[in-house]
Amino acid sequence: MSDNSLFPRRSDIFKDNIKDVRDSIARPSLDTFYQVIFSFGKYQIWLNASQPGRKRTQGFDFQQKMSLLCTEAEIPGTQYQSTLAVGHHQGIQEEFPYLRTFPPLNLTFYCDADMVILEILETWMTYINPIQTKQRQTNAYTRFNYPEDYKEIIHVTKFERDSFKQSPSTVDYQSNISSYEFVNVWPTNLTSMRVAYGDSNVLKCSVQFAYDRFFTRFNYNDSNRAVVNTPQGLVNSNDQVKIGSGLSPAQKAKVNFGYDLNVNI
Repeated sequence: MSDNSLFPRRSDIFKDNIKDVRDSIARPSLDTFYQVIFSFGKYQIWLNASQPGRKRTQGFDFQQKMSLLCTEAEIPGTQYQSTLAVGHHQGIQEEFPYLRTFPPLNLTFYCDADMVILEILETWMTYINPIQTKQRQTNAYTRFNYPEDYKEIIHVTKFERDSFKQSPSTVDYQSNISSYEFVNVWPTNLTSMRVAYGDSNVLKCSVQFAYDRFFTRFNYNDSNRAVVNTPQGLVNSNDQVKIGSGLSPAQKAKVNFGYDLNVNI
């Protein structure tokens, strides 16, 4: 009698020449090709007049400078909180998920000589819980601002060495990019930075961010440019809206990254 089993057969074990799998095992992903994009749409609220000028950011805006100086990032994981169910089937103990949780996002920055990175992070965290009186007042107190005013969006994009090649190559395949979108991000912990006499090292600051959830998009090229409606009722393309007005800072940030404002995400 034949054994109707799902266990692997001998024929399922790979026994061919290594040349047959060379293209698969010779293309690992390298952890040095990535970029963190700070898709801030509410910075005019929590940063306000503290936005650094072009001289301090060397011609970039502060979001681009933060992206360039982000020396360490994380591709997020996820975890399910589970509960046990005993007795649904006789003698069987089962486990079911009831909540999906997300670990915090940890980013590390090189501190620039103008301290732009620290200023942005400190201003952001100060706005979350500002002092409502004079800072040196003995009976000073704080009050939290509404999260709708300071929770932002951050993207972590992973690409490869050949993702942006222009000239034709002997290999007709090109790696695409993958992105992670973190929704409702806000800083929870800015770690201390030690300074000391002795050998000089680049000053680094590490920040831990909390967020509600993240979305992923794998193996894509560029976002489609969709038609959007402005608050004034004008119908325009994303490319035209970029140079126009009528959108809030959060909407402009979404448009810059190819979102269709007519679709609720």
